[in-house]
Amino acid sequence: MKVIFVVMAALAPFVLSYDEKYDKIDVDKILGDEALFNAYLDCLLDKGPCNQENAADFRKLLPEVIATACGKCTPIQRQGVRKTVKAITQKKPEQFKEFIAKYDPTHEHEAAFSAFVLGTD
Repeated sequence: MKVIFVVMAALAPFVLSYDEKYDKIDVDKILGDEALFNAYLDCLLDKGPCNQENAADFRKLLPEVIATACGKCTPIQRQGVRKTVKAITQKKPEQFKEFIAKYDPTHEHEAAFSAFVLGTD
């Protein structure tokens, strides 16, 4: 029985976090390229195709990321999510309203997610 617990404890970080491939995303490149940034937002808001790398994955993961305040994110992913959400709120306030309406329409997760976005690790 102890062996099972030890194995599960050793695997927990891998099971309880999102794929490391998301750690390699160049968030600054996306946010700095207006057309690319808009393409990702269009995908997330169901206004366009999800042709950009990992865009379809992001759309699927966002409800959980918001509901758990990035609870399964790696530290690098947490930084990327914070930077991205801040950029959307500052550069694209209308799209941010749409983003909230789509992913947290009842504002159930607003307080915890806002605290996460404004926090630091």
